[in-house]
Amino acid sequence: MPHQVNPNRGILHFDPAQTNVRITRHLPSERLRHLIQHYWFVEWNLEGQPPYTQEVLQHPGVNIVFEQGSSYVCGIESRKAAYTLQGKGMIVGILYRPGAFYGYSSEPMSELVDRKVDISRYFPFDAETAEKGIFASNRLEEKVAFIEGLLSSNIPEPDDKVDELNKIVRAIMEDRSLTSVDLLVNRFHASKRTLQRMFKQYLGVSPKWVIQRYRMHEASDAIENGADITTVALELGYFDQAHFSKDFKAIVGASPHAYRRGD
Repeated sequence: MPHQVNPNRGILHFDPAQTNVRITRHLPSERLRHLIQHYWFVEWNLEGQPPYTQEVLQHPGVNIVFEQGSSYVCGIESRKAAYTLQGKGMIVGILYRPGAFYGYSSEPMSELVDRKVDISRYFPFDAETAEKGIFASNRLEEKVAFIEGLLSSNIPEPDDKVDELNKIVRAIMEDRSLTSVDLLVNRFHASKRTLQRMFKQYLGVSPKWVIQRYRMHEASDAIENGADITTVALELGYFDQAHFSKDFKAIVGASPHAYRRGD
């Protein structure tokens, strides 16, 4: 059954009380909603404090990341990512809807997985121009307006396949009972091969990867909030805790018990 999704899911050990690091999201305008999930902003002020490392299990979508002196298109990161923040600064990002970035490319999105690519490969502007405009204002609304002005120079047409893919991905995200590709096949009346081909071309990763990623989002969130580990494993379709613990450690980087302790 669908359930309410924590907007910070995937941000491991997220601490909303960490007042020196702030995460904000903005929705795109109507004309870009067929492409963009949301804009995101990470602001921090850690002056006089040690660096802060945030680990993330990325959602299945391409990001464009803007940081002064370092901006790029970032394909889906198949493994856990870690970002170290120090001093004072801001990162601005665009998270594309699953599969929507395919409209900019002539190659399968599998070619972009675990890669960072120059922005000018896909857009008629360079990183320096984008950074100058985005960071000229302190107001988030003005940053969003500038970004949308940049993106308006190259807007792919809506693609029915992207909407179809998003329907499947959203079902995986919201329905924790979807724990296998076979269940997807039954739910959406598509062959396993058809699903795999569509996911590889438009998204870059397999249906199994998306299922496992969202189930680990669920697991990490539940364990952080004190849920019984055996119960979590069973609810996510595992028949024994050992198998669950093995997958959890491979993806999150720590066993469920170590993760609960904050190790």
